[in-house]
Amino acid sequence: LTCECECGWLFVSICQPCDELAACSMCTPPSPDDARICSINGKRRTVYARHGPHQQEYEAVSRNYKDNTIRTTKYSLLTFIPMNLFQQFHRAANLYFLFLVLLNWVPVIEAFQKEITMIPLLVVLAVIAIKDALEDYRSYLFDKKVNNNIVRVFCW
Repeated sequence: LTCECECGWLFVSICQPCDELAACSMCTPPSPDDARICSINGKRRTVYARHGPHQQEYEAVSRNYKDNTIRTTKYSLLTFIPMNLFQQFHRAANLYFLFLVLLNWVPVIEAFQKEITMIPLLVVLAVIAIKDALEDYRSYLFDKKVNNNIVRVFCW
């Protein structure tokens, strides 16, 4: 978010000190011991420094927000089986094989042994589940690598 204040000051996500703060209606000059208070488009917000005298206030406020970690995995350990089965049964071929298995459990229509009809469906479901698990695990490892990269932070 970038906006220009009445004093010609440019704000980029946080307010920076300005010589003309007293004349500006968007900024209230903070005391040295206070957090910076900004008003952009009529909405007020308080910006705390991560390090320094207001570290406890920063930690208290930042608990309410999500962190900036990247997560591109589809599944967790608890949701893998239900979500994977849900996605697999959205494919027409898997629904067809499931329909054949269910029909074969009806005694009048039974063409093969019940267990033999289930084998193709179970094999397809197992192979696709293993493939999806490996893809998701690779994605997890890549996310972990990206989230643990060391970065430089430049302050002005």
